[in-house]
Amino acid sequence: MNRFLSVIAVLLAAWSLPCGPAVAQLLSVGDWPSERVELLDGRTYQGLIESEDQAWVNLIQIERRQGRPMYLVIRPIERSAIASLLRLKPSQREQLRLQIERFRNQSRIERGRRDAVRLGLAEKDGIHYRTYRGKWFSLDSSAADPTTRRVIVRIEQIFTAYRQILPPQREPSRPLRVVVLGSMAQYRKYLERLGLQIENPACFIEDANLVVAGSELATFAAELAKVNADHDRLREELDCMEKRMAVRLAADARQLRESGTPVEQIRKLLRLKRAQFEREIEQIRDRLKRVDGVNARKFDAVTRAMFARLNHEAFHAYLENYVYPSQEFSVPRWLNEGLAVIFEGGLLEGDTLRVDAPNRVALGRLKAELGGQQPLSLKELLDADQQRFVVAHNDTSAEAARYYVCSWGLAYYLTFERRLLGTRALDEYVRRKTEDGAPFERFEKLVGMPLDELQPRWREYILKLR
Repeated sequence: MNRFLSVIAVLLAAWSLPCGPAVAQLLSVGDWPSERVELLDGRTYQGLIESEDQAWVNLIQIERRQGRPMYLVIRPIERSAIASLLRLKPSQREQLRLQIERFRNQSRIERGRRDAVRLGLAEKDGIHYRTYRGKWFSLDSSAADPTTRRVIVRIEQIFTAYRQILPPQREPSRPLRVVVLGSMAQYRKYLERLGLQIENPACFIEDANLVVAGSELATFAAELAKVNADHDRLREELDCMEKRMAVRLAADARQLRESGTPVEQIRKLLRLKRAQFEREIEQIRDRLKRVDGVNARKFDAVTRAMFARLNHEAFHAYLENYVYPSQEFSVPRWLNEGLAVIFEGGLLEGDTLRVDAPNRVALGRLKAELGGQQPLSLKELLDADQQRFVVAHNDTSAEAARYYVCSWGLAYYLTFERRLLGTRALDEYVRRKTEDGAPFERFEKLVGMPLDELQPRWREYILKLR
């Protein structure tokens, strides 16, 4: 039973909060069908029954905790301790098995995606770029080839997550372009040429339909080169070992037959030799996984700030290009920024952006705001113009931050408590009209109640969030 006592911990894409109609589509992606084992002592485990016999049931347990990466545990359970088993239908079992298999092989799948990216070369304004043309955006990157591939796969995953959350409704009138700079110095110089001075490591320039991002990717590239060399060496060693196993076993079998060894003993000896080979192969695979893990952690450490902001800015771009283009819709600034802050704090796992826990920084600041002597009212938020959201490094930055956190809190409430994201009601709320009426009146129509009734409900909801 020792093999069942090991714990496999890996990242998994999952949502775990109830959502609106459009978000419910995403919930079904992350909320896997599962089998359930109920014990006599009242404990319950969920997952896939991998195998069983008269004494034991071996469960691949799916462990999901709010706001944390999901992981699997191989759990042996004595049959005498089981009160009941809830099994899936064969088709659902197969679906779950495939999901778990993809989960376990996530790093290999990611590497395959990176290798499949087709890059071109171009020079613009004295910068050498690697170029990519995808269905949803084009990208120019000044970073090295392996790093650029990682960035492209990550941004494609972000856009996949957006499409799951808010399905596209329009085709853009012009291509969306993303520029990724391999150093912050390059990033600042690029923005200077556009007449901009922005401290955030990413921004969306709506007039140009352009997302620009920067990070110290050149530093990562140097470390990546060494890790890739280790990975390639281990991959060659693994390929050689796998090929050698078949040849050696065939040669040993022939030699044993020629020496007159009995058939049953030949089979026994070959099983032992195969087991030894497989142990050595598994050791190399474990080393490969560790190398991939080191690589992924280095990349995340270097790009964490950039991608947090990129999640935010790319959402603005996606909303404008594919969901609510400004020619047809007028998305209030508070709603646009509030949703972007939700996704800024999301946890990207595979092709799903998890926001099953509130943005901790935004939540802490909003609770402080609501607990103050003169908290921002919902009417003030709804009446705010774009200038209120311009965050500059001057005396008004704290004021702007109030509007951001309140926007996040109201957008979060509408998404997870009122389940309005992706509904026709929201479409009508943001649709551009000749006679819009006051912002608070349109909002009251959306939520179906007066602001003075909604305000205490919203406040209570926020203060209870953890």
